[in-house]
Amino acid sequence: MKMKHLLLEVYCDCKDKTKPLYCTHGIGWPGSHCFENNCKYLSYTNCPNEIAYAGTTGVVEKIEHFIGFGGDMYPENCDEESERFLIQKWQEICEEKIAEAYKQFKSKY
Repeated sequence: MKMKHLLLEVYCDCKDKTKPLYCTHGIGWPGSHCFENNCKYLSYTNCPNEIAYAGTTGVVEKIEHFIGFGGDMYPENCDEESERFLIQKWQEICEEKIAEAYKQFKSKY
């Protein structure tokens, strides 16, 4: 079996007064249970060029636990070629930081 991790931004559009029985965290708090139950209120989008820490449930709980390439990372007058270059550099930095975190953990514990 092949496996892949996905980083998605997930939305709950439930406006019902009664939450679905499988809704474990309450209305407005989507999670894997929404996918498991093919929830009709679920919508999502991809999170390109993002790095994150997911806790014990696989959910990124705090805004401080993720960052994506964009916003103030773009210089003024950024063209497509510059954007591709910057995203490549962002990817390299993220991969280095992931490897660094693993090495730091292994050396301490």
